[in-house]
Amino acid sequence: MRKARWIAGVLLLAPSLVLAQAQGRIKGLISDAKGKPIPKAKVIMSCPEIANFHREVMADDKGNYATLVVDATKDYKFRVEAQGYQPVELMKKPLIGGQTLELNFTLQSIVDLQAKEQQKALEEPGIKQLREGQELAEEGKVAEARAKYAEAVAVKPDLYLAWLAQGDIDQKAGKNDDALNAADKCLATKPNFPQCLALGMNAAQAKKDNALYQKYAAAYKNANPTDPVVYFNEAVPLINKGDFSAAKPLLEKALAADPNYADALYQLGTVYASLGDNAKAKETLEKALLVAPKHQDAATARAMLDWVKTQIK
Repeated sequence: MRKARWIAGVLLLAPSLVLAQAQGRIKGLISDAKGKPIPKAKVIMSCPEIANFHREVMADDKGNYATLVVDATKDYKFRVEAQGYQPVELMKKPLIGGQTLELNFTLQSIVDLQAKEQQKALEEPGIKQLREGQELAEEGKVAEARAKYAEAVAVKPDLYLAWLAQGDIDQKAGKNDDALNAADKCLATKPNFPQCLALGMNAAQAKKDNALYQKYAAAYKNANPTDPVVYFNEAVPLINKGDFSAAKPLLEKALAADPNYADALYQLGTVYASLGDNAKAKETLEKALLVAPKHQDAATARAMLDWVKTQIK
């Protein structure tokens, strides 16, 4: 009888021993790409074979975590998350027999990943030449910069910023036909792009081709109806013709869009004075000198301001 009781005791203990042997411990460190621990990172565990299994473990201040699973014979999915880092996932089976699986995780900073992607993009054909051209332009090496822009569009013809940069150099060098070609190439890829429309306007104006200028100007106005430059450019020919009454509302619209638009302030002050509205002229010229005291028209504005002050009683 004593032997039978001993055998029964063994049988009663056997399931517990099996269960203990199936347990698995997991621990590890969560750190960034530089090996710096990430405190409070979260480890989320699930098991495809156990539908209701879900566990979340928080790493301590030193990035360490530890947990235990009852059944180490199954594969578990580990998802590690931390604010500011890209999550990682991994399927892993723990070690059985009460052994400890050391499972470390390295998380990539989202900022670092974005920087890497940006750097990768900057090295793409066409973009690389554009970037190099911009660097040369900043150094004052205009001819070399233009050559790089030409390389950029040869590799990537739809790179509108390279067409713009190339055209801007050509226009400033008096090569207005080349500048117009660059403007059109830019607009073919990026319709109504303001800077390329402005490039076309400048080149057409330099060629004294009014019809072509009006074409670009109309497109520019349509694409940028609130741009104060649009109204200012319409006002200037009227001022030159002495039609101050027609120029005044255009300049007022320009300043409604940008109250500190210095060119419009100086011109409107002159227009008010020419129309006999000396109080408005004084107010506008004073603001012009306050906003842009070193403007090219500042000396003329000061002289006119002194005069209108004498007209105000």
